[in-house]
Amino acid sequence: VVDIASVKEAVAAGVRAAVDDGRLAAQDADRYLGTHPMAGSERSGPVAARGTLFTQAPWVLCPTDTTHPGALAAGRALALTLQATPYRMAARAHDESVALISHLPQIAASLVASRLQDTPDQALALAGNGLRDTTRIAASDPQLWVQILSGNAGRIVPALHGLRADLDRLIRTLEDPSAPGARLDMAQLIAEGNAGRARVPGKHGAPPQAFAVVTVIVDDAPGQIAALLDEVGRTDVNVEDLRLEHASGHRVGMVEISVLPGRRDELVAALTAAGWKVV
Repeated sequence: VVDIASVKEAVAAGVRAAVDDGRLAAQDADRYLGTHPMAGSERSGPVAARGTLFTQAPWVLCPTDTTHPGALAAGRALALTLQATPYRMAARAHDESVALISHLPQIAASLVASRLQDTPDQALALAGNGLRDTTRIAASDPQLWVQILSGNAGRIVPALHGLRADLDRLIRTLEDPSAPGARLDMAQLIAEGNAGRARVPGKHGAPPQAFAVVTVIVDDAPGQIAALLDEVGRTDVNVEDLRLEHASGHRVGMVEISVLPGRRDELVAALTAAGWKVV
């Protein structure tokens, strides 16, 4: 018997409580295995389903001291059958981890996006990918997140205290930005963000790697991106990542193609020779 909730410690505690008060037999409780497939997006419901939802996604297994080995094996087999990657963790370690890497980003995105409710349309017209990236997950289901935040409140609050300390520090600095050391403090805060961002795993979970970016301007018309990628394929340069940004006020898009640094000049030359507008 598995669950796939985003919080594990509270569910396991509920199972133990049911055993303690006689509502559940111990041998039945031993069949329970807490799991959490780390897949999906800000979209919810059946319309967000796709066949590759769990492919290569982490699927956390959180057995207790009494979980039957057969239940653990069945949970692992479930993850593998759906082409996910099983990870075994204690429930407490899981909840502490997702508080930082999932729940805190959701809160930050929602709080930033909430500042936009009364923003003039003229200002929002200037928005680029920075705002879109920062607020993407703010479109998540409020009812679901009420349950998640409530269930993991004890792990989220310390992370919020740390974030608040950094915000208070920045506010004090910006209240007097010309004070001695103010610019250094601002730079240090941004640099600390750089250091944290550099620790996020890269492609396929490998260590982070710096890629070179080739930016190509394409018309906002059917088939343009497919034609561009077809051209890249002919150069035998692997696309490590791809990003699309639409130009404000123009029917063109900017495709940012990430490649290994040693292949950048080769790709630029090939695309330019083929008539593409490389920035």
